[in-house]
Amino acid sequence: MSRHGRKFSVHTAGGEEDPEFQVAPMVDVLLVLLMFFTATTTTEIKSQMADLTLPEAQEAKDREKGEGQFTVNINKMGGLEALGRSGLEEATLSKLIKDDYTLVKKLNPNASYRVLIRADKDLGWEKTKVVLKAAAAAGVANVVFATTKGGKG
Repeated sequence: MSRHGRKFSVHTAGGEEDPEFQVAPMVDVLLVLLMFFTATTTTEIKSQMADLTLPEAQEAKDREKGEGQFTVNINKMGGLEALGRSGLEEATLSKLIKDDYTLVKKLNPNASYRVLIRADKDLGWEKTKVVLKAAAAAGVANVVFATTKGGKG
């Protein structure tokens, strides 16, 4: 019989079993994605406090996305919160702002930088002054206030 008439079959080392589906690499990728989305969502939620009622401003503008922005929340009880930390004092807040400002400027010397104050509308100016002093001590002159559109002239 000639060689051309023979049928050849290819066998793998494992025999005739079906290949197994590897779940471990897929689980690893899903866990990394879960950690990423959890971290980014937590950061965004902490910067957008649900129990905070912002003041209204007739000429309010939409928020600009900049390279460097440090958000300080002042809750209804007057507590200062930033970077997921609460109960901050002026000196600690000033150090946090300065460290963040230095990092942003180190990465991009031309980056604009500002401190965004999100204060409850029923709160007095005492805690807002603390944030203004902390920003000034950190060397940041650009301070903006978060408001909602509305209000009367």
